Parts: sequence; C-alpha cells; structure tokens
Amino acid sequence: MYVCRNCGYAAAKWSGKCPNCGEWGTLDESNMPVKKKAGKVLQPVYGADLVKAATIPESKLEKLSTGFTEIDRILGGGIARGAVTLVGGDPGIGKSTLLLQVLAYIASEGHTVAYISGEESLAQLSSRLKRLLSKIPDTLLMGTDTDLESVVGSLSRQKLDFVVIDSIHSLTDANTEGTYGGISQLKMVTSSLTQWAKKNDTGMFLVGQVTKEGYVAGPKNVEHIVDTVMYIERLGDENIRLVRTVKNRFGEVGEVGFLKMAGKGLEDKTDFSRMLVEESAVSLPGGALGITLQGSRPIMVHLQVLTNDTMFAVPRRVVDGISKNKVEVLAAVIAKKLPKLYLDKKDIFIKANGGISLKDPGIDLAIIGAILSSVLNVSFETTVFIGEVGLQGEIKACAGFDARLKEAKKLGFTNIVTYKTVSHISEILEFLKKKVS
Repeated sequence: MYVCRNCGYAAAKWSGKCPNCGEWGTLDESNMPVKKKAGKVLQPVYGADLVKAATIPESKLEKLSTGFTEIDRILGGGIARGAVTLVGGDPGIGKSTLLLQVLAYIASEGHTVAYISGEESLAQLSSRLKRLLSKIPDTLLMGTDTDLESVVGSLSRQKLDFVVIDSIHSLTDANTEGTYGGISQLKMVTSSLTQWAKKNDTGMFLVGQVTKEGYVAGPKNVEHIVDTVMYIERLGDENIRLVRTVKNRFGEVGEVGFLKMAGKGLEDKTDFSRMLVEESAVSLPGGALGITLQGSRPIMVHLQVLTNDTMFAVPRRVVDGISKNKVEVLAAVIAKKLPKLYLDKKDIFIKANGGISLKDPGIDLAIIGAILSSVLNVSFETTVFIGEVGLQGEIKACAGFDARLKEAKKLGFTNIVTYKTVSHISEILEFLKKKVS
C-alpha cells in the first residue's frame, strides 16, 4: 500500500503523481493495512441549535506579547488565548530556544505556562533554561512524555495559559494505527491537542519537523487544523533568523520578522535594512543594489553578475537565489533592445548575496543594472535600482514602490533609477553614465 505524505491518500500501487492532490513524488510505501468500512446511511442527529449570526455577542480577542516585537508583529499583535500555532524550521535553527524564551517571558508576566518535550530530558531542558535566563519563573512548568493521552492528562490537571509541545512528531496515540510521525498519528495528535487548547482557552505552540523542501513534514491537513503556521529560516549571516507566517487567522499572512542569535538566546534585530549587503563588494563592477519587499518590509539586496564570452552554441544562465526563467527573460530583452552588448553570446552567472531567495518583480531593474555593470565593467555603488521590466524593455512601477523609494532615500541614496527617471532600458546606459561620472 502506498500513502501520500501530503494528503494521506492511499493507493494500491505506486505512481509518480498523487491522484488525489496532484503532488509529484509524495507516495511512500506503507505497511499499514487498509480497512474497508461498510457503507452507512446517515441518519439525522439533533445536536447544537443554529443561531442567528446577528445575535452572537462580540468577544474581544485577548492577545499577549511574546517578549519579541518581531514575533508580535508577524502574529498580528501577539499570541491569542486559545490559538494554536505550528512552528517549523530546520534542526538546530532555534525553535526550542525561541519558544522557551517566549514561555519564560509570559510566565514572568504572571501567567502559568508549560513546556512538554518528547525529544529532550528534563536535565537537558533545565541546562538550556539556565543558560538563557538569569532567573527562572516559578510559573514555568516542564515535562517530558511521548504518549498523547498522558500529555493531555498532565495538561488537564493544571490551569494553564500557554503550552509548548516539542514536537508533534515525537508524540503517539495508542488508539491510532501507524508509527509515530506517520500520517494518521500526526493528524490525530494535532487534532487532539488543538481541540484541548480550544476547549480550555489555552494558547499553544506545536513544534514540527520539516522536510528537505523546508515544509512541515506530514500531510497538509496538519496545517489546516491549526490557526497559525510560522516558519523560522536562516538568512544571510549564520546568526540571522527570518520568521514568517504562511497562515494566520489573527493577522496578515506573509509578514516577516528578523531575529538574531546571541549568547543569551534570540533577540530582535531592528537594523535589518542593509544586513544582506556586503559593503566591501558594493564598489566592485558586476553588481547592483535593489530594494526587495519581504512581507511589507523593504530590504536592500546586492546582486552580483559575472559575464564572459560563451564557448557553447547556447550561452549558459547560472543563477543562485533568483528565478532562472526571470534571468533568461531579462537577458533576452537586453539582447533584443541593446544589441551592441552582444549578450546573446555571453554566459551569465548571477547571485543574490546573503542567501535570500528573490521572486520579486521589483528587482528586475536591479538585475539588468548588475548585468550592465558586468558587461561595461562599471561600478554603480551609489545607485539603487527599483522597478519591473516588461518584455518590450519598458520600465514599470512595482508593488510597494513608494515604500521602496522611501527606504532608498532613508539610506542616503540620491541616484535612484526608477520608471520616473527612465522609461525604457535603451535610455538606461546614458543615464547611468551620467550618474556615475
């Protein structure tokens, strides 16, 4: 039997594409027998009465600070009572450290909280806490267990305001078939813990392991069950963490925050504007500065390009951190509209510095600027490029243009290339020559 790890669909034989959800390469072999249930005729059951929507009293959602302004921001102002948040990230990235700090802060504000680990011993947790905190709050409780029923029983014996479960992949339900971390187990564990949190009006963080693609391992149903899904990623420097939400019932989706790993754990990073820019490389030819949007935040990025005459019939386009299709399209536009550069006979190697992945159309002009810088061997260190480029070479405004322009001016740049200064890439050479002269 083969089971899709994305949607839980079971098939008698393997195929490359899941017939149910359409994802490729997600069918894994499973030894779990499939039980066929006899069909039943549904009978009417008289349960909860339906009420008029207009008569439902409004209840104010109470949110508490996590102690991190960046985390509060992406969660929509803090964590809400009864809300369940799924936290994913690579091993060792700081998920447990962050949540221990959050719980300790909430406990210091007079709330009773609990941290349940299925992966570490109490001695290990205590050692980490002593390293992170100078004083451990009395209302911070800890426990280790891997049995779902035992964990729920332990939590029910206390009046808790917030709970961390680390992790859902380490818990098992004795009444559910399958091994721990399997599809059926994950769905049952997540569903049971979420129901308990809602019933007891307790905020809860669930830690999840991630796949090599960077998503929480297991079926997508797990993400649908919870209220918020939050990911922690490395960015640029090894000590910088980007935190983003891909689902949030209590705030905007797609917002990002920045944290820094220090000696005493994680802390807010507020000076993020130029953190992806290596100042020593900006003055070299073959680079250009752009402003990208991460969530609603403008961040400066540095793109580097190397071009040389190709030895192949079809020139190569090697990219790192940028869509290859985007680079190929922009290179074709330059080759068509600026034929004297002979870009159709050159290999292009392009990289977005800082380890960031860019899909933003607003950096199109920066990519073209970096390519021109490499071909012409001219440095544009005092110039910032903001804008989207069309197939005819026209330069257009992009989403969040005003925020990007404001950020560039705030950072002290006066040479800013946008659709307001040039309307077509054919005009850009003269403009740049003028600006850098």
